[in-house]
Amino acid sequence: MAGVVKSLPADWYANDEIFQLEQDRIFSKNWSLVAHAGQVEKPGSFVTAVIAGISVIVLKSLEHEIKAFVNICRHRAAPLCTRETGKTTRFTCPYHAWSYDLDGNLLSAPGVELGRDIDASKFGLIPVRVSIWNSLIFACLDKDCVTLSDWLGEIVSIAGGYPPLSGMEYACTRLNECGINWKNYSDNSAEGYHLSRVHPELNESLATRQTRIRVHENGQFVGFEITYKQGESTAPGHWVYKYPGLLMHFSLSSFNVEKVTPLSSTRTRMQRWFWFGPSVGERQREEVVSLSDQVIQQDMSICRHVQKNLESGWFQDSMLFHDREPGTIYFQQCVREALGEHGDRL
Repeated sequence: MAGVVKSLPADWYANDEIFQLEQDRIFSKNWSLVAHAGQVEKPGSFVTAVIAGISVIVLKSLEHEIKAFVNICRHRAAPLCTRETGKTTRFTCPYHAWSYDLDGNLLSAPGVELGRDIDASKFGLIPVRVSIWNSLIFACLDKDCVTLSDWLGEIVSIAGGYPPLSGMEYACTRLNECGINWKNYSDNSAEGYHLSRVHPELNESLATRQTRIRVHENGQFVGFEITYKQGESTAPGHWVYKYPGLLMHFSLSSFNVEKVTPLSSTRTRMQRWFWFGPSVGERQREEVVSLSDQVIQQDMSICRHVQKNLESGWFQDSMLFHDREPGTIYFQQCVREALGEHGDRL
């Protein structure tokens, strides 16, 4: 049938081998949001984040540079830092007390004379690529991945039509976990077909006849050009679902970004950060965050039901429709291309 595409097989949504392939061939090959600039504002401040199952430390050095390292001690592979955030002048391994400075250099190792027993320059922390865009900090495990600007593609020009984060005020962070496969959540996030049924309150806030959904090859994302109702007037907005797991919501008065992290083949974490323009009052800020909380709860609820049925054995695959689900079709196409013949063999 014209305009119809076969969906991913159901067993890709609860398969540990597929999950590991996705970690290796998707998440380790792409840039990942790891922090925002306000979290590492002062020298010595740091956060830890996970990319494709690998823990990384993101910090500001004494020279005010943003750096990232694999969170593994070079001695016996213990996690070097066990805190999610903090401030320090050095990292000391909790296992054998090997210490490293903020540039990743080995400073000391109890019972070992550096320079005589080992060459300290060969035992520094493993660096990770890091880059900043619009006050958001991204890291990448793959040395061959394109630059962050190229990875974002046309998102950069879309963001240019809205206030930069540097002129906004950080408000809050929200963290959710759900017993679903990350692709289940992403299938849902990449389309607006379900909006009126699952999100009636959100739907009511939009001039839906003016919504345009477009797939962008340059940046591998789905863009939703939306129009917010504001009393008798309207205001523009843009929602982005960026493959493999990044959502952005732009408006003239606020911005929020959401990172989707697969924890297992059947568990996913969603973390959201919110910013507002200085003129936005506290009540309006609370309303925006509250609506976002409501929307994610609604999404998780329907996705839980879908996940149960995907795992039931009674559903193998189905059809997706170009006129209603172009974003989901594109997302699944990206997954298929990344896994290639490896996924087909499982």
